[in-house]
Amino acid sequence: MIGTSLPEYIFIRTCIFLVQYTTPLCTACLALLAVSLGGLAPALSHPLGMVLATYSVLDVIYAVFIYIPHNRRLKEEARHPPPLTREERSQLFRRCFANVPDARRYLQMWFLGADESEIRRDNLRDFILWAFFDRWPGNESEDEEEELDGYVEAMENLLGRRLEPGRGKAEGLRLTLDEVETRYRSIAWYFVVGVVDLVSHCQLARNGFHYYAQSPSKVLPVIPPRLQNLFTSRYSESEGLSYWYRPHTATDKLPVVFLHGIGIGLYTYVPFLQRLNSESRGQDGQGQIGIIAIEMLPISFRLTEAPLGRPEFLEQIATVLNAHGWDKFVLVSHSYGTALATHMLRSEKLFDRISSVVLVDPVTILLHLPDVAYNFTRRRPRWANEWQLWYFASMDPGVAHCLGRHFFWKDNIVWKEELLGIEGRGSSPAELVGVDGGGGGGQGVRATATTGRPQRRRVAVCLAERDLIVDTLMVAQYLSADGEEGWVNTRSLTADNSGRDARPNKWSMEQDEWGAGYLTRDGIELLWFWGLDHAQAFDTKKNQDRLCSVIRRYCAE
Repeated sequence: MIGTSLPEYIFIRTCIFLVQYTTPLCTACLALLAVSLGGLAPALSHPLGMVLATYSVLDVIYAVFIYIPHNRRLKEEARHPPPLTREERSQLFRRCFANVPDARRYLQMWFLGADESEIRRDNLRDFILWAFFDRWPGNESEDEEEELDGYVEAMENLLGRRLEPGRGKAEGLRLTLDEVETRYRSIAWYFVVGVVDLVSHCQLARNGFHYYAQSPSKVLPVIPPRLQNLFTSRYSESEGLSYWYRPHTATDKLPVVFLHGIGIGLYTYVPFLQRLNSESRGQDGQGQIGIIAIEMLPISFRLTEAPLGRPEFLEQIATVLNAHGWDKFVLVSHSYGTALATHMLRSEKLFDRISSVVLVDPVTILLHLPDVAYNFTRRRPRWANEWQLWYFASMDPGVAHCLGRHFFWKDNIVWKEELLGIEGRGSSPAELVGVDGGGGGGQGVRATATTGRPQRRRVAVCLAERDLIVDTLMVAQYLSADGEEGWVNTRSLTADNSGRDARPNKWSMEQDEWGAGYLTRDGIELLWFWGLDHAQAFDTKKNQDRLCSVIRRYCAE
């Protein structure tokens, strides 16, 4: 992620203009060339004119036969997961609203900053129907009307006032029901993506990673085409997932499964994976730490088939792990990858195989709050980093389709008890909510055979101070809070950039013995990255080392 300076702003706006309007620019240049040479025929016979005309024709063909047909699926309706029962909805509602520190801000952001007077009872009912019922308003039964009234009243109690009856002008954010918005990108952009993909392929191969391609039947629908698939000798046991595999030979350590975020595939993570690779050599013990880095092409700036659904993804990731004989592993994920990590944490087949979890820039903690959805899909950009996020990620056709039609917050939200492994084995989202409505306990608790006490998984959560997507301060408060009282008067970090007393919640945190972060009372290791934005923890050697040291420690324990 770039910064917020004026030169960076000029740079990113120029890049967006060139990617979006390459063909009109080529056409204009061709017209100027024709004027200067005295006609279109001389211009077309000129080498520059031939290049400009050829590119313009190719881009039009691509737009008509590939881009536009591909984008027609954006008009399809989302296929929501099976609806929850009334009891499941009620429990989930109570748990979510027990973790809403600022009800006024919560409501206004979900309604895109609308004036409070325009958010009325019917507006709120429409939002609740999407959030907890996965549907448009209309044709509610008497029982559902009663249930909705209860939720509206609970929200009014949280606000400390009554909402006006009727419907105001406010429009709520309903991600999987709203129209999916994208911005055009020319064929030149996908050429750049293809080149970058090939470069990252060569870098990973040079560092001892083996590429396992998708089934040949899945190769053709991918734009831009992946040239490496023509020469690979290895194919994934999973039909829908390609991945990179570094053999695991360490007899005293666990391997790593890595799930990347939205971007140009694994390109931005190559230095980090190289570092985790090289730094593990020469350590005490024998052999090297193995890595499986899964590729998620639908969120990698490509035109592809729809992303795998939750059941299909879990089945195929289990197939990959079984093919390499990995019974235990450390799960590392970044940004959007934390949603897939949530699915793995709830899987009956994978729950006990995940020894430790490292989440970098997680978007799934407190996902019921509006920050992630609003900042990623609805915020109008102002600064350079916001423009980069908006055009190259939010408005990307593949990413927008994935988020607008295949991202269901109830499936993706994760609570700290699930991270620790004391709740949620093989559970559905509804079964994960505790009747206490707060942050503790819950169903599905696993216990040690000897003590009967909950067995906790090692967890590290890495947060960036200036994250433009996630309210990291709020997440830090939630992780460090001891029940509901942790939300009171804790919305500030008490340290400056010098690192003095750098703890989000002073009385519920203590520095860990390695000096890398802070331990919450629940045992979650919190790493706070001062001055960094989303994904910038992977940018420098110093921060890569900080991440790698935690992962290697978890692999050895």
